[in-house]
Order: sequence, then structure tokens, then C-alpha cells
Amino acid sequence: MINSPSSKPSWFQQNPRKASCLLFGISLLILFVLVEYVLRIFAGLGNPIIYQANPFYGYRPAPNQEVSRFAGAKIKINNLGLRANEDWDDDVKGKVLFLGDSVTYGGSYIGNTQLFSYLALKGIEDYQSGNAGVNGWGVEAIYGLVVESNFTPAEIYVTLLIEGDFYRHLSGIRGLPFWCRKPNLAIEELLFHYLTLANDNRYQSWDNFYRDEKIVHQLIEKSVIKLKEMDNFLKSKGFIHLIYMSPDARHLFHDQGKDPIVLQYLMKHQVNITYLVDRLKLLNFQEGAAEEIYYDGGHLDIEGHQLWGEIIGEDLQKVIQEKQKERL
Repeated sequence: MINSPSSKPSWFQQNPRKASCLLFGISLLILFVLVEYVLRIFAGLGNPIIYQANPFYGYRPAPNQEVSRFAGAKIKINNLGLRANEDWDDDVKGKVLFLGDSVTYGGSYIGNTQLFSYLALKGIEDYQSGNAGVNGWGVEAIYGLVVESNFTPAEIYVTLLIEGDFYRHLSGIRGLPFWCRKPNLAIEELLFHYLTLANDNRYQSWDNFYRDEKIVHQLIEKSVIKLKEMDNFLKSKGFIHLIYMSPDARHLFHDQGKDPIVLQYLMKHQVNITYLVDRLKLLNFQEGAAEEIYYDGGHLDIEGHQLWGEIIGEDLQKVIQEKQKERL
């Protein structure tokens, strides 16, 4: 309907600038709500794992959490702060605890039932696994949890390391992209992720501090000694402890040799460790296997977790059978 000349102009006609600002504001609000929805539903943001700080081991996931993250991966943290689908009681019998860094933890793109720590116990009756791996941990943090905090809720322990874990010192949670509280918005989590990356540019890469050969040897030997002490600590309590070195794609597919300094001190202090690369190289990999096994060259994808789980599971089968014979 066409307004007659005598008709009163609308508010929009009387206030064109205010109307434009209002429409612009409404458009921004709709865009904000849409982006927030997409980040939450399709990217899994806004509901991260919450961490607790600790002076002995730096940080680890807080207990009693269940979230859905990237690609719908289901992450459950039980009453002891472990990636496990069930809560644990005080009885160590029938429990296997996996220790390590982000390779063991698995990342937010892997669900609990896809982890090698879960798959290694598949088919082994009356045993359950818990995953105490934590992003960014090294040997010192694992030692701090097990020995200094006397965290021994299982009868069998599996420590899976990468060579870089022997170079890492104990880190606090400040400055890391982890949360000690729930973000109010998914956009907030995304924003702080990029702010953390930008903040990292203020610092030298961690490996710049280890170009002095003397420092490197001291640092690695210190880590190896702690690993040996933890091994002795667990075995003194009558527990079983298996230690593995996880290879990255360079070790497995590009003939990258073992770190000679790490290997030197592992041998010096008689640490009984299984290099998975030695067993993996016996397998006949098809072309393109690296992309299927590794998520990013170091962390494992679903196929890699399956493979690691099968190898470690074979060893667990043997030690559990031996343990059961001893109980008869």
C-alpha cells in the first residue's frame, strides 16, 4: 500500500541513521549466535576438559567430567581424574593404569573406547584400564604423580613415552591452552586459543635452551634417573611396570634413528624399556600407512591406537597370565 502525502512517516523513515545502526546490531547479534552455535555443535568448542593445578606434577584433568568434543569424540574423566568409562574403587586388583603424555591421552579427537589404553585390555577378562596421560607431560610430571603424590590405584602400570619427554621439564598450567574453569562461550575458547598461540611468539622455542651439550646430558640423565626411581618404586610395592617408547612417523617410515643420548642413559641406568619401533618395523605396511596411523606425525589416529593397543595388549596378556598363575 502506498502512503498518501498526509501519512505520518515511520520511525525508520524519521531516523534513518538509528535504523541503520539497529539493523546492523541485529545482524551482528544473529551472526554471533550462528557462529556460537556452529562452534559448539560442529567444532565441539565451549566445553573443554577442566584441569587442576598441582605443585608435584603441574596439572592434570579434574575428576568427574564427561564432554563431547571434536567430531563428536566422547571423553569421560572418572572419579580419579583418569580417562576411563567407569569409576575406580580403592582395590588395585584388576586395574591397569596407563601413564604418559599427549600421545597416551589421545587428544580430544579420540573417544575413550578408541584409545590404545582401552583397546589393549580388550579380550582380557576381569581387568579394566585407566588412562592417566596428560597433554604436555614429561618424565618429571609422571614421576610427580606416581612417586611424589603416591598415586598407585592399580596393580599393573604401563608407561608410554616419546623421546621428547626426556627433554621436558616440569611445567605449570599458566600460559598453556588449558582451562581451570568452563568458558562462558565457545567463541571465548576459540579466542583464547589464538591468543595463546600469539603469546607463544614472545618466547624462544624450548629446544633453543638445549643446544649446550652438557645441559642436554644433565637434563636427560635427570629424567632417566626419575624414570628408574619410579620403576623401582612401583616394583617395591609388588606392582608390574611396563615401559614403552612410542615412535613418531620419522622413526617408523623415514629411518630416523633412536635418540643416542636418551638411549645412552637408559642403558647406563638399566631401564628396561621396549622401543615399539623395533616391533612395528616387523610389520608389512602398505603405502599411505603413515597417514592412517598418525594424526600429525607424532600423535596417533584411530588406526595407530588400534595398532599400539594390539602390541601392548599382547604383553599384558602374558604378564596377567603369569600373575594369575602366581595366585593359584
